[in-house]
Amino acid sequence: MANTTKFLGIAMVVLVAGLVAGCASSGTVKKVTAGDASLLTGRWTGNVYATGVPASTATMTVNPDGSYSTQGGAFTSTGKIDLKDGYVHFMSTGGSGALGSGERSGSATLMDRGGSWGLVGNGYGSRGGPFDFDFSKGK
Repeated sequence: MANTTKFLGIAMVVLVAGLVAGCASSGTVKKVTAGDASLLTGRWTGNVYATGVPASTATMTVNPDGSYSTQGGAFTSTGKIDLKDGYVHFMSTGGSGALGSGERSGSATLMDRGGSWGLVGNGYGSRGGPFDFDFSKGK
């Protein structure tokens, strides 16, 4: 029993270290405030990863009023962003396709990747289930 507990403890340390290293290679985390809202405005490109299907290349446009629209593969979505506790939160207002329809929400971390910004996060859709995303745009 003690060996099993020790093995699980070591496995957890290795997993956490891998996650931290993976995040660090994606850039430096920037905790967002209301003053950073203009950094989000513009056209973002990247991928959306849903469970059990290949990644979808997608484009997200964030408007100065905080509304957004996303198009990728067989889905579209629209919604509103909110900056809270240093993160970007997404709430859907409409969409089509399995990933775009139904109730959806998600959150992301803004990453400083040197010459570009990154939005890395995840969410859940009532029809499409869990998803992850990674978008980038130039500075």
